[in-house]
Amino acid sequence: MDIAFSDEQQLLQDTVARMGADLAVTGPETIATGSRLDAQWQQVVELGVPMLRSPGLCGLEASGVETAIVIEQLARILSAAPVFGQGVLAAELLEAAGAVKEQELVAAGSLRAAPVLDTDLGGLAGVDQPGVAFDAAGATHALLMVQESGQRRLACAPLHRAADAAALDLTRVFRYMPADSALSSSIVGFPIDDERWRRVESLAMTAAAADLVGVMQGALDDAVRYAAERTQFSVKIGSFQAIQHMLADALVRVEGARSCLWYAAWAIDHLPVDEARLAAMTAKAYASAAGRDVVETSVQVFGGIAITWEHVSHLRLRRTLLNRRLFGDESVHYEGIAAMRLANRDMV
Repeated sequence: MDIAFSDEQQLLQDTVARMGADLAVTGPETIATGSRLDAQWQQVVELGVPMLRSPGLCGLEASGVETAIVIEQLARILSAAPVFGQGVLAAELLEAAGAVKEQELVAAGSLRAAPVLDTDLGGLAGVDQPGVAFDAAGATHALLMVQESGQRRLACAPLHRAADAAALDLTRVFRYMPADSALSSSIVGFPIDDERWRRVESLAMTAAAADLVGVMQGALDDAVRYAAERTQFSVKIGSFQAIQHMLADALVRVEGARSCLWYAAWAIDHLPVDEARLAAMTAKAYASAAGRDVVETSVQVFGGIAITWEHVSHLRLRRTLLNRRLFGDESVHYEGIAAMRLANRDMV
C-alpha cells in the first residue's frame, strides 16, 4: 500500500504549517480571544477547511485525509481556532443533512455553529437532554440531533442562552446547553440515515485522533529540542541514555498513532461503513493511550517547569487528557472493537 501524500496533500500540509506563526499558542497568555480569534478563524475559512468534506462546495471528492492533515498540523501548535468543532464536525453534520444553505454560510464564515456533545463528551447529544457545545469559541449557533417521526434530523439553535463551562482544555471553549435547547431551534436539511450517521461518528473519532497526534508531535518536538539545549553538570541532558530511551519510545508511539490515523482517515470515504468505523475506533483508542504517555514523557523531560500554568507543556497535557475523553477513551473503544470483531470474524 502506498501511504505517501499526493502533491496536493503535501502542499496543504505545508500551507497549514506556515500558518503556525499566526495561530500558535505558546502559553496561556497567547490563547486567542475576541477579534484576534475571529481573525484566526477567517484564515481557516479562507483556506477552505469547512468545505473539505463538501463536494458540492469545493468541487472535489470528500476527503478524510485532507481533514486529518489540517487538524493535526493545527493541534501541533495548540491552535485555539475552533477547527475541530466548527470547521470539521459541524460542517460534516450539515453535509450529512444536505443543509446546503447553512453549508454555504459556514463556508463563507458568516455562520459559526458548534456541535453539541453529551455531558460526558462521549458522543453527539440528542434532544431533551443537557449537553455542551464543543469548540464554541466565537460560535453563534449550536447543532443538535433531533429525533422526529423516527428519523434523525439536525437542528440549529442560537447560543445566546448558553453559559461558558469550565473546561480542562484551556485552548477550547465549552458552553452548557440546557435540556430544552431544542425549543428555540429550527430543523435544517433532510433526515440523516443510519449509515451516513455512522460515518459522521467515524469522522468525529478520527478527527479526535488527529488532534491527539498533532499535540503528541508538538510535545515530542519541544522535548527533543529542549534535551539538545539543556545542560546538567555541564552535559547536555540529551546525551543521557535514560532521556534518549524515553524520547525514542515516545517517537515509536507517535508514529504508531499516526499510522492508525491515516488509515482511518482514508477508510472514512473508501471502505464499507463497519470497516471504516473499526478503523476509526482503532485510531482513537491507540491515540488516546499513546497521547497520555507521550505528553507525560515530555513533561518529565522538561522537569518541574512543565507543570506550571505558564508552560506550554501544561496546556498540551490538559488538551491531551480532554481529547482522550472526546468520543470515548481507549477502554470504551477496546470493548467496541472486540464486540465488532467477535460479531464478524471476517472483519480485518
